[in-house]
Amino acid sequence: MVFHYSRERRLSRASDEVRALNDGKILKSSLARTLFANGSHRLFFFIILFTAASAALAFRFMGTEAGGNTPYQAIRLGGNTLVMAIEPVEGALFLVLMKSAPDLGEFYVGAVDVAVSPVTPRAAEGEEPPAYEVFTHRVFFNLAESEIFHVSLPFDPFDGTEFFVVLRTSEEQRAVRMRAGES
Repeated sequence: MVFHYSRERRLSRASDEVRALNDGKILKSSLARTLFANGSHRLFFFIILFTAASAALAFRFMGTEAGGNTPYQAIRLGGNTLVMAIEPVEGALFLVLMKSAPDLGEFYVGAVDVAVSPVTPRAAEGEEPPAYEVFTHRVFFNLAESEIFHVSLPFDPFDGTEFFVVLRTSEEQRAVRMRAGES
């Protein structure tokens, strides 16, 4: 049996990368060349872009319940996850605290001091600063997996819509600026 091998013929049908490797030239692959090298890479790249855009859109609208007007804030306090909102209900304001304990690990159980104050504008030069109103309350976190606390606030829901909320345990403190929802 006679075997005819023609290296030139084989290389004439090869891709540019194979010819460059055969000549001893190494092509540097770029990110764009890698991403768009074939159809499956392009498809995977566009799936990643679509997922990132969807996540960005979802995070944009998170913080409101079903597109509603009540903004929510989520923080971690003592290992617990707290979701908070200030909601007007029949002419009164309520601070709603929704506590969720983690599935595993340690979390805080005990007294939590809550302080709420409306945001007041700065006094102009020569003016006396406005009096600060601060409402304080204490709630107790139990061993329950989740709890909801409703704290009635003594502020007029139509005066100002922004508040500072400070939560403090015996070991840590968190402060959040929140906007009251519209009724």
